[in-house]
Amino acid sequence: PAFLLLCSALFAAGCGGADDRSDGGSAENAIVRVGDARLTEEAIDALLPSEERTPLSLEDKKRFVERWIETEILYQEALRRGVREDPRVRARIRALEQEFLADHLAFLELRERTAVTEREIEAYFESHEQEYRYEYRVSHILVSTLEEAENVLELLKKNSFEWVANRHSIDPVARRGGDLGYLSKGNMIPEFESAVFELEPGEVSGIVKSDFGYHIIKLVGMRESLVPVDPADVRAQILNMLIMEKRDKAYDDFLASLRRNAEIEYLDRRYEPGGPPEREAADTLENEADSIGIDPDPAEGADTTWGEQR
Repeated sequence: PAFLLLCSALFAAGCGGADDRSDGGSAENAIVRVGDARLTEEAIDALLPSEERTPLSLEDKKRFVERWIETEILYQEALRRGVREDPRVRARIRALEQEFLADHLAFLELRERTAVTEREIEAYFESHEQEYRYEYRVSHILVSTLEEAENVLELLKKNSFEWVANRHSIDPVARRGGDLGYLSKGNMIPEFESAVFELEPGEVSGIVKSDFGYHIIKLVGMRESLVPVDPADVRAQILNMLIMEKRDKAYDDFLASLRRNAEIEYLDRRYEPGGPPEREAADTLENEADSIGIDPDPAEGADTTWGEQR
């Protein structure tokens, strides 16, 4: 993983368009040179993200050096051919730089805000201990669109959950009537888990959206966990969840504060959130076309060529 992170960092570093041919450290400490460009061991360490700075093996460094050489050769040839002067390339470099700097700013800003204490971990376990005591027998129906999910809810009014799952769910467990077996807290995606904990045995949820699609969930039953859960066994799980929760909230708060102080003006109302719907936008286009004497919807076969006829 560290090697892959280094390669990603190498790519990002090469997109800035800087003319400085030293990649960090003193030229006297360089370990390889390609033309005027030199790479030092300090540069390799600096390119690795601070949160992943575990010692690299010599083999990892050797592989990185060879990748750096390949990239540098291609980079120098691209400069020789004037590739960087292409407006599309310059725009892409600018976009990559913006994305990298924005991501790094978010990392720096959120690093302190997402710290989780041992007491917070203990408090979470204590307040959710009941949920950890049980395993949950769950079935679900997974579909791709909201319209399909609404149709499933209608079908469930007249048919069994298993029958509908078998015929309409896109999850492989559809052939088992959507049965996922017994699941425990922390082994479900957050949206799914929240819905399960709101159900009583035998109840069916409404539509639950996740990255996988749209779910309709049935809590078939519950049983006490066969093996009691030790807080130490779920510590890492709770820690990651609390970090994610804090990160999401901190990011939203940070971005909201920046937006309040930013000068944002939508110069085309069609792109404004909550702006005119597609039909209204089309009407606006027609009005603009009328004002300059253009038929926005010419008859079939009509000559739509603008400018001088040849």
